[in-house]
Amino acid sequence: MRKLRVVVLILFVFAAYCAKTQPKLEMQDEVDWGSVTPLGPRTETQSVTSRVEVKNTGDSVLVISNVRVQCGCTSAPLERDTLAPGEASAINITLNLPAGTGLFSKYVTVFSNDPLGARVLRLKVDVQRPIQLASSFLAFDRVKVGEPTRAIVRLTLFADTTATINALSPSEGLLVVTALPIVLTKGKSADIEFRYVPTKPGSFHVTATLTTTILGYERIELSGYGAVSPVEEK
Repeated sequence: MRKLRVVVLILFVFAAYCAKTQPKLEMQDEVDWGSVTPLGPRTETQSVTSRVEVKNTGDSVLVISNVRVQCGCTSAPLERDTLAPGEASAINITLNLPAGTGLFSKYVTVFSNDPLGARVLRLKVDVQRPIQLASSFLAFDRVKVGEPTRAIVRLTLFADTTATINALSPSEGLLVVTALPIVLTKGKSADIEFRYVPTKPGSFHVTATLTTTILGYERIELSGYGAVSPVEEK
């Protein structure tokens, strides 16, 4: 009986020792780049980067087994995967920016032998393209033959510069109503109005082109659709 008590005591002490000597992964929970205005052509891959430190604040060796990204737009190579107590390494984050404007977020999950389990790192960025359209689609109201219908596109300049805007209408019957050119400064918006007078019933499709002095945004193509009611018989 006494031997059994000794064995139990030894196991208890060993368990307590193991509980005290555990690895612990310490890292931030979020990377927020704030507002970013990418420069250069839209066709080029543009990205933001960050070096995120990971540290072992536990009492035994930390092993990072995997760093999993949410999609192909993110890469997260780890500098070192095995850390002694007190040692630090880093994850080098690269997030490719989307083509549009607005809030963009992704996640990176870090797996290790930390008994608390996997850690999730959130990536956030507010993308503001140098010049942005509210929509590249010209939406025309349903009208009758011979009645004018209009569509408006709004542009906003986010780049720290001045931009000159013009518009071309290669489609027959599509007119640019707004007086051009328009000069925009940072943070300012402008509406460009297009007008179309249909000559026959059915659906119609028109195109237009905006030209700007912003590098990489010299030409912005627009498409417009609408419907024309049949002529009512008298």
